[in-house]
Amino acid sequence: MTTLIIIQLILAILLVILVLLQGSDNEGLGLGGGTFGGMMSARGSANLLSRLTAITATLFMVMSVVLTITASVGSDRNVLESLPSVNSEESPQEEPSIPE
Repeated sequence: MTTLIIIQLILAILLVILVLLQGSDNEGLGLGGGTFGGMMSARGSANLLSRLTAITATLFMVMSVVLTITASVGSDRNVLESLPSVNSEESPQEEPSIPE
């Protein structure tokens, strides 16, 4: 379980980095065309970043589902049943007093 959580964390960080590296219309935080040492054009690097982002996002979603299934297999109760119950009848609250 810990290994799955670490993989999920790495995927989340990688996804954030890939999204920030992608160029926007005004090239805010995006990569310039010549950052890969001339091996790729600006269009090729944008294509590569888009594909890597899509693959990373897909892996992130799949890992989220795997973690959810893994966490629910070992327990008999669902999340709502594990929350503490709040009954206003069982615990009467005192009215606040006004200090003098």
